[in-house]
Amino acid sequence: MSLNNASSNARIHVLAIGGAHQFGHFLPVACELERRHPGQVRLFVSTEAEAAAAVDFARGGHLPQVEVMRLPAAAVLLPATLHKAARLTIWAQRLRDAAVILCAERTSTMLKRLPGDCPPILHIPHGAGDRAVGFEPRFRLFDHVMLAGRKDRDRLVEAGFVTAQDCTVTGPVKLATVLAGALAKPPLFDNGRPTILYNPHFSKKLSSIEAFGRRLVAAVVADGRYNLVVAPHVRLAKRWSAAKRREWEALAVAGQVIVDLGSPRCNDMTYTLGADLYVGDVSSQVYEFLARPRPCLFVDAKGVAWQDSEDYAMWHFGEVIGADADPVAAIERAFATHGAYVQWQRERMAYTIDGIAWLADGTPSFGAHCPVREAADKVEEFAGLKPRALAAVA
Repeated sequence: MSLNNASSNARIHVLAIGGAHQFGHFLPVACELERRHPGQVRLFVSTEAEAAAAVDFARGGHLPQVEVMRLPAAAVLLPATLHKAARLTIWAQRLRDAAVILCAERTSTMLKRLPGDCPPILHIPHGAGDRAVGFEPRFRLFDHVMLAGRKDRDRLVEAGFVTAQDCTVTGPVKLATVLAGALAKPPLFDNGRPTILYNPHFSKKLSSIEAFGRRLVAAVVADGRYNLVVAPHVRLAKRWSAAKRREWEALAVAGQVIVDLGSPRCNDMTYTLGADLYVGDVSSQVYEFLARPRPCLFVDAKGVAWQDSEDYAMWHFGEVIGADADPVAAIERAFATHGAYVQWQRERMAYTIDGIAWLADGTPSFGAHCPVREAADKVEEFAGLKPRALAAVA
């Protein structure tokens, strides 16, 4: 693929149409590009609320100029599930008026299929989970993909969705950024009890929340030895009615149970860094939790044949229980048997998360490896701002 001619006016458009929960995976790269090329980067978001969230995320740093992709009144009447496609169609000419496009979701590949010319589209997937949905044919439409680790590269190449030349293992932008800026934070609770994070997925076909969630809360409260944070994937509660949200939020217990259905703490690794045990099903956030290997417990609420499936590789990080299992007994076993899983957790993390290592005290580190810098270099290359030959040497 030929590159655009190098130009001081080359524009980089960053599409953020997947929601603020994806910001951590690409916005640090957008800010680094804005630092290098002031005024040449534009960030496109869907709503005013997301624009405000981007400003808060950047915290006074090098945030690109933000444009809200407003919809005309007629388009707003469309079902919410069609709003992404409507924005991409209506804004296509503006979005494609750039040297390169960067995005973290795959709906933006529509820009390749609409009539008219489209610049190269580069992709940073939002997460490094094992689910099959993370490895699908739309990857073929990207001009280049930047991945968190060798695991994702190998699966995409083996599936034929990308070639080895069309993807780069840059490392995990979100995880590396959070760890680089992580200061000592106060504990999630001030009572000294071990804290459990329950992080169910949003997919009705895969999530354990309906079959297991309430039983887990009730058991932990009755037992009294543990704290619990119920923090599902933020997309789950967005589908709920106000009444159902209130029902779940009413399960919170001051000083023992937090129910968080979508605050920024669900996305900024506050809970994955602060908990002592991970309980979940198929969320990719388990790989953020295992930045520091700790006990894991997985709930198979659907009777999955998972043992030999790469789509459930994370279920080898701890015991897998059915939704009818005794929650407290399973929690006790998870803490007691963690030593049997530590080595595999570290090996799989090193395969999934490029560049991660651990200091003697278990603190995760990326050393001199900087995924943000490497991803920004690749975007510059496709924008014609960095010669490909130099990029290969850098």
